[in-house]
Amino acid sequence: KIMITNDTIETLMNHKWNRQYTDEVPSDEIVETIVKAGQQAAFAGQLGSMIISKNKDKHPLGAPLYFIICVDIHRMQEVMKKRNWKMISSDAAMLLFGMQDASYMAQNLVVAAESLGLGTCYLGFVPFMAEKLILKYDLPKKVLPMVGITVGYPAENPPVRPRYPLDLSCFDGKYP
Repeated sequence: KIMITNDTIETLMNHKWNRQYTDEVPSDEIVETIVKAGQQAAFAGQLGSMIISKNKDKHPLGAPLYFIICVDIHRMQEVMKKRNWKMISSDAAMLLFGMQDASYMAQNLVVAAESLGLGTCYLGFVPFMAEKLILKYDLPKKVLPMVGITVGYPAENPPVRPRYPLDLSCFDGKYP
């Protein structure tokens, strides 16, 4: 089958993991653009936030930029408190919505970065280092580091990783 394409589809279809980066640091304008694109993601309750580090010497993979995308229920509680509103959702529901929001934020940031010629790599080990990251970044209660993302200009050109065929991932009407 022939797929319809445009610049956005091409960016999505050519997603790669970049684990090697040049020393060039993205401009402040590029950083602001990808951060705003991340923030513009669809959301359940704006329950995602991000920490950005520009200290290349301490980043995984030596990337010039390192983002920690967090589930941020703390901010929602603070907003609700200022409005004299009462939180009625359970912590479990808020965590699930927060995971969705943070995931959308991360994906928007990555697609924006890649569309501007940057390379990225998701780092899924971040929740397993939560205690260390909470201390390092002075995160308040109910802010959970969910995923790390390294960002920079790629110093490699890895192949696009294969995906399962559609008939193993997309089902018409019911799960087979």
